[in-house]
Amino acid sequence: MSQDEVARNSADAGAGDGGARAPGPGSGTAEPTASRDERPRPQYGEYAPEGWTWQPPAAPQQSDEPPAVPAAASAPIATDATPARRPVDRVWTIALLALGVAGVIYNSASLALLPQNLLESMQLSAAMLGLDPATSFTPGPAVPTIIAIGIAVQVLLWLGAARWSIVRMRAGRLAWWIPLVAGAVAFVAVVITSSLIIASDPDFLSSLTP
Repeated sequence: MSQDEVARNSADAGAGDGGARAPGPGSGTAEPTASRDERPRPQYGEYAPEGWTWQPPAAPQQSDEPPAVPAAASAPIATDATPARRPVDRVWTIALLALGVAGVIYNSASLALLPQNLLESMQLSAAMLGLDPATSFTPGPAVPTIIAIGIAVQVLLWLGAARWSIVRMRAGRLAWWIPLVAGAVAFVAVVITSSLIIASDPDFLSSLTP
């Protein structure tokens, strides 16, 4: 081995020893030591970092205004359904109501003139049947009131029938039967009123019974 090779090997060995040597106390490059947590380890989870505090979430601000209703929910639902038209029913209903007006006038006049015409009508009926006719009829004091109530019933029945018929015709429902029912009730009212007028004179009523 030559002198140059011996010198080269010595230099390489010195460099390796110098790189492996740890720095001494005076080098000034000492590593910092981490602080150790003295608290016991929790059974679940972990401890919060030092300095951290829990803050409750802020409550939402309440407004006095009512909640807005969606436009689709507030708007009424439009329907294409229209009442069915019944022209025949309308014609018959109007015709029967017009006939009812004539009936109201006739019944009211008959009730108003009944005390004057009752005796003559009964005498004519008795002659046709071969019975002894009555000789007199004296209306009782309640007859004017009975006649007024009978006429008022006739008018109110027609007004009620007309009003109900209009409502049903606008709704597309049958209404022709309403004037007929009102006419039947009006006839019953005339019979009851006439019976009360006849019964106001007991002597005349007894003469009608055999």
